[in-house]
Amino acid sequence: MGHETEVKYKVHGFEAVRRALRARGGEYQATVVQTDTYFDMPDRSLLKADQGLRLRRTRYVRHAGGRRDDRPELTYKGPVRRTDRAKVRTEVQTRLDCPEAIEQILRRCGLEAVLVVQKRRASYRLGRCRVELDELPLLGRFVEIEGPDESSVHALATRLKLPGSPITDHYINLLARRCRRVGRQCRKVTFDHCTSDCKHR
Repeated sequence: MGHETEVKYKVHGFEAVRRALRARGGEYQATVVQTDTYFDMPDRSLLKADQGLRLRRTRYVRHAGGRRDDRPELTYKGPVRRTDRAKVRTEVQTRLDCPEAIEQILRRCGLEAVLVVQKRRASYRLGRCRVELDELPLLGRFVEIEGPDESSVHALATRLKLPGSPITDHYINLLARRCRRVGRQCRKVTFDHCTSDCKHR
């Protein structure tokens, strides 16, 4: 069990961030498409308790070399402890050999798939932090920094000259609000599922 400390910033594009990462010695790792399925009880008790249970499948688009593990991953996320400048929460995760079996187990335990979300992610390592360049249907582009503590992630955000204020909310809440604004159900948010009238603006 560990904790994740992260912030994200909304950006219009990634070129300036990529240049800043290269200039500061950032190590490119991979570009992937992640498909996340979130599970909850029928009464949405996990969501109400600000907890999450996610099954993630990853497809590599590009890989810089070294160790590559594309096995699906099951992750539990505990309630968020928000500060003024970061999001901190407990995270427990493990790799899986058979995601279909795990899905059956979860369903037989009374959970159901409530949301499928896709994102395109380019990952970098810089110092003790991970920097993710994320693009999601409906939402657009974000830079997410995850590190060992708040001071590390904010120091790196300053070095990368990221614009605006940090966002401490998670993508699920951002998507839910966006779906309400465009008047659609937030059950499946993938690149091929979103039609032209609900793409991000």
